[in-house]
Amino acid sequence: MTATHDGTAATDDDLRRWVRVAGRAPSAHNTQPWAVRVTDGRIEVAVVPDRVLCAGDPSFRDLLLSLGAWVESAAVAAAADGRGLAVEPTPALDRLEDLPVRGAADPTLPVLVLRPVAEPYATPFTPQDVRDRRVHRGELAPAPDLRVDAPALPAGLRLLQVDDAAMSRLVRLGTAWTASRRAVAAELVRWLRLSPAHPRYARDGMTDRMLLMPSWAARLAAPVTRRPALHDAALRLAVLVGRWVEAVDRARPLPPPPAPGAPVRGPQHLVLVARTPTVHSATETLDARLGLAPADVVEAGRALQRTWLHAHRAGLAVAPHSEVVDSPHAVGALRRRLGLRRSQVALAVFSVGRPTTPSPRSPRLTDGVTKG
Repeated sequence: MTATHDGTAATDDDLRRWVRVAGRAPSAHNTQPWAVRVTDGRIEVAVVPDRVLCAGDPSFRDLLLSLGAWVESAAVAAAADGRGLAVEPTPALDRLEDLPVRGAADPTLPVLVLRPVAEPYATPFTPQDVRDRRVHRGELAPAPDLRVDAPALPAGLRLLQVDDAAMSRLVRLGTAWTASRRAVAAELVRWLRLSPAHPRYARDGMTDRMLLMPSWAARLAAPVTRRPALHDAALRLAVLVGRWVEAVDRARPLPPPPAPGAPVRGPQHLVLVARTPTVHSATETLDARLGLAPADVVEAGRALQRTWLHAHRAGLAVAPHSEVVDSPHAVGALRRRLGLRRSQVALAVFSVGRPTTPSPRSPRLTDGVTKG
């Protein structure tokens, strides 16, 4: 066991308390793809195949970023008790492509092992910050540049800004791509919870409240997520509309960038960019679908969570736009807009600003667990 700031040792109950805090970490579609167990004074994190977005996240980018956000949240919880966490990636992290398409997590194959250590983790954030942080999918008002005093990023990571006019087009292009790919759209619909009558409304996925849907729209759309005939018809229509919108937007260049010094319009739009190694020293990096070692993407997820926690502390909210990175056409236009080199990878795109309405709390599997 590890001694704490008050001289006591870290117990499994302490670790379970940290795990409950980490359960508030963000994940794509609120899938919460981690399966965690506390055993023999350590935390083992496995992946739940049923909660991996096979169609929408074939490179495992979203999965790895969410695991990083989970680790950072657990580390913040440990820091509140005057402790740190040593994070050990396992060989299974480099073999995510061997995961089955469906099924529960294999507890004998964790991808990460976390062990408490005596040296406290240095962080300005608290478990309450992790619990209270929100994603906002409504209107965001302009706010000061988040990057001015944001936590320092690890070497190889940068936050770049996209202008508002380009971002609007990129989001539309990414959304059209999602709608026009039936498997991706069906996966999205699977994680929608548009009525409190849904059996998993209070556990996971994206609810009508999270999406800030008007009640009438949620009532109309909810049957699409539950009735096969309506589901299939809606997907066929989405594919047709998505292909049309995608074709129109692909044929048009992005609006011209604003003149230097022009006033900022709308919220700030940021891209987390990673640089791939110039010389690959590890086979897993060469084989990685992103050109980055999976452990490096987990670390990027930790940095992303710190950035989002900083935004929360500043009274701001974020809106993720993974659809921009998912779409080859949108991310290609994004790369050209930012002037990215071949060695640079766009890992995450998000908007940040002041929410104009309250940001609803998203459900978590751990919400029903008594807090420590």
